[in-house]
Amino acid sequence: MKKENVTRKQKREEKDNFKAMHELIRILQKYFPGLVALLKEVQDPRNQSYITYENQVILLTRILGTVFRITSMRKLTEEFTETIVVNNIGILSGIAELAELPHYDTINNYLARLEQTELEKIIQKLVYRLLRMRTFEDSRIRNKYWQIVIDGTNTFWSNERHCPHCLTKEHKNEDGSIKYIGYYHNALETKLVLNGVIVVSIGTEFIENEKPDVTTQDCEQNAFYRLANKLKKAFPQLPVCLGLDSLYAAAPVFDLCEQFGWKYIIRFKDGSIPTVAKDFHALKFMEADQTFTLIERAPDKDPSKDISKTYRYVNHIEYQSHFLNLAELTIQDEKYPFVFITNLSVSKKNCAQLIEDGRRRWKIENQGFNSQKNHGCELEHLFSHNYNAMKNHYLLIQIGHMIAQFFQHILTIWKNINSPDYSIFEILKRDFFNALLSFQILDDIKSLNKRFRFK
Repeated sequence: MKKENVTRKQKREEKDNFKAMHELIRILQKYFPGLVALLKEVQDPRNQSYITYENQVILLTRILGTVFRITSMRKLTEEFTETIVVNNIGILSGIAELAELPHYDTINNYLARLEQTELEKIIQKLVYRLLRMRTFEDSRIRNKYWQIVIDGTNTFWSNERHCPHCLTKEHKNEDGSIKYIGYYHNALETKLVLNGVIVVSIGTEFIENEKPDVTTQDCEQNAFYRLANKLKKAFPQLPVCLGLDSLYAAAPVFDLCEQFGWKYIIRFKDGSIPTVAKDFHALKFMEADQTFTLIERAPDKDPSKDISKTYRYVNHIEYQSHFLNLAELTIQDEKYPFVFITNLSVSKKNCAQLIEDGRRRWKIENQGFNSQKNHGCELEHLFSHNYNAMKNHYLLIQIGHMIAQFFQHILTIWKNINSPDYSIFEILKRDFFNALLSFQILDDIKSLNKRFRFK
């Protein structure tokens, strides 16, 4: 059924007949089959004599809050009170008769004591399984390297100090006097790009001060080296191609990538390394076969709307102990070109694709941070006043958003009916809150072994 032929009545019928909860369970069983077991195995921080809720119940409740786009912990407790919801989360957690779901205070107290490394290990194991499935082999750059994009994001901001680990920024008046001090928390995030449409967290490094009176604050560059080492330790054999912004166009980053055997595609600006920029601009016009133009045809086949794209590249520009390759894209009627610096070889055959791979770094902003901040995940919301709990909320949001992306992108039905994202998750939430789940239903869904395909 083509999208343009779908009537409003047919849209309603497809939505009414669609069993969203069953599709979510299929996704969990196919792509995240070990999730509940991993949650159950978390090193429990509580006194074992006073446990009411098992690990997986507390953690899965919080993860599903993200999947269902529930925007606060108070609202989570208010909405997760129905008997059907309690039953369904109990069944997914492997508990036949769950009496109640944890209150948000219980969840926050648990997360305040939980070591963040426990959740980081879960994320790594989930990603490792996705890599091992072979489903996403087409995601690799040049059929070899997994693209990992890195960027920093703000997770909290206030006019008052939140905790001893807050970063600070002075806001000044025109005369230079301090108007006020802002207190905030940042995280440096790495996302694995899958088939160009999904970005899943593969590692997080929180940017934080050790104490309030530090002379030099922690920063994104320092966090990068800590994060890179964690990533290499967790995935020592993974062939990696980093997607980075111009902040990272520097010799220490090149050194680290060479040490780890990583490739990189970094957005390049003239001010990043002036000597390299000077050589590039001097050399890019000297070889005629290293400049070419492609025409992007307009969808409606109107020649006046065609767009020309001009590519230029230069290989082996020497900088300190490195030989760097640069590629440039100039798009018709756009003022500024896209320039990337890389240790991948560049040729006329692969230049256009390399630049497309480099521009994909914006996936972390669009599918990643923008979705998590502005489309229901509430990444910047203060879910807890406790700093350790804040970090664990962040990590659980990454798991929930991972699941939500699979639900959103795998179901081609939504491409047919052109339903906005928020509608998809409203339907999922409605179904989960109204359809009673059982272990038999889980077994029946598993036996169907439905195949999902990315397009």
